[in-house]
Order: sequence, then structure tokens, then C-alpha cells
Amino acid sequence: MLKFLPERDRGEILAIRGAIEELRIRVGQPINALYSFEGERKRKILSRIYTGEDIENIIMKLCDYTFYSKEESIKQGFITSSEGERVGICGNVVKKNGEVSTIKQITSLCVRLPNDVDGIARSFFREYAQKAVGCLVISPPGQGKTTFLRDLGRIYSDKLNKNVVFIDERDEFSASGRFYLGKNSDVLTYADKDYGFSCGVRTLAPEVIVCDEIMNEGDILACEKTSASGVKVLASAHSDNLKNLLKKPIFTEIIKNRVFDFYVELSYGGKITVYDEAGVKC
Repeated sequence: MLKFLPERDRGEILAIRGAIEELRIRVGQPINALYSFEGERKRKILSRIYTGEDIENIIMKLCDYTFYSKEESIKQGFITSSEGERVGICGNVVKKNGEVSTIKQITSLCVRLPNDVDGIARSFFREYAQKAVGCLVISPPGQGKTTFLRDLGRIYSDKLNKNVVFIDERDEFSASGRFYLGKNSDVLTYADKDYGFSCGVRTLAPEVIVCDEIMNEGDILACEKTSASGVKVLASAHSDNLKNLLKKPIFTEIIKNRVFDFYVELSYGGKITVYDEAGVKC
């Protein structure tokens, strides 16, 4: 992991005791590492100050020294490494004809390290999902939504022999093939939800579609149409809890239209709270 970092810093980071979740790399600042150890989340500041040249070198390594190879993902504000780390990028956003064309003069990076926890969704599967149900996983960032969805989709694929399509917009589910997604799974890497849902339903005959982070009316409409066609949807959304999520007007329709069979709240430490299709706590 972290092969795009200078060797001296990579060794110091990987020596941290615990599971590294995130690295913040900013011009003029040392690396800020977020990690979990013995049930607590901690931060560690590493000593070396990073320069603009350091960050430029990291970007070039992430792009295999061919900037244009990652041009499309850079437009969306991230690069996924060959080992599956997702690197969010911040700098000067350049627009052309009203649309983002690239990001230049990059000043900071947010490195998210992928984790695969086999069995994290097993208890939910045993209690609620043995017939393949649709569910929306809810939590703030960094609480394991993607990990939970990956594991549940994998269980449906292997245990229930369902055809599962992963819409892997940022290569986080498969992590460039590093993570096993199931014997009956198909992966649409770097596909947006609009293309992923329409192409998946039309051409791949899925019984389950998995996607991450529904955020707008288009995403919700795609979930509604797919669910109405008989395909179960596993998705996630950012919020502290279901109550706060439903304060957002665009999400009120998901309860009204019974888009999901269950809503799953995740909180730090692995606590899971489950609600039924009407939003009633199980």
C-alpha cells in the first residue's frame, strides 16, 4: 500500500499500530494520519513538511507518469491508485464551457485507505436479509458504509447465488481487483450511477445492484426505477442517522415509495441499527 509516497514516509506511516483510515497531505504541512487502535480513533502528525513539488511527484506516480491516463477521474476530484487507495485532490478547478475540465496547482490530498472486513454484514444477513432485500446504509463519512455494502453484496452473490452488479464509480468496491466481490458478481468500474443503473438493468440481468453514496434526485430516481423493476438495490447515503436524512426533501420520497426494504444505520465501533421500509425501528 501507499506505493506513491516517498519510501521514508511510507515506512513511518505503515509502522503505526492500528488500522489507518485516512491521510491528509497539504502543502506546507506534515502528514496527518487518522487511524483506529483498540476501539479508539486517533491522529498522528508525521514530522516532515510537504512541498508543492512533493505533491506533484505523488500525483505523477498515481498517474503512472501519464497525467492524461487519469484525466476523467481528476475532473471528478479524485484518483484511485493501482492498489485501491482513493486520493481526493484539492487545488485550482479549471472550467471549460461551464464544465470542470481539470484541477491544477494541487495543494492538498486526502488519501482514503480501503478496508475489507469479511463478515461485517453477516449478522444483518442472518436476521433480515436471507431472501435478498434492498437496503440503504446510512452513516457519516468513515464509518464503513462501503465496507458493509461490499460484504452484503458478496454474501448475496455467494450465499444466495444472486447475480450482483456493483456500480463502482471510484473503484472502491473492488479496489482495482484487490477485493473479492463474489462468484456471481459483475463490476462496472468508473461508471456513474445513471449509466450504471440503465446499462446494468438492460444488459446484465442483475437481481441485485450495489452502488455507493446516493446524493441527488437523479440517484434516487434511478434507485426507484430499478427497485420497481424487481431488482434489489443496496446503496448508501451520508447522514448522522435516518431521522436527519429524511429532513432532506429529496429523501422523503424513498420512504413514501418504499424504495428500500430496510435502512441500516452504522456508528463507530460497529454498532448497527435497523429500520423497516416505513422507517420504524426493528
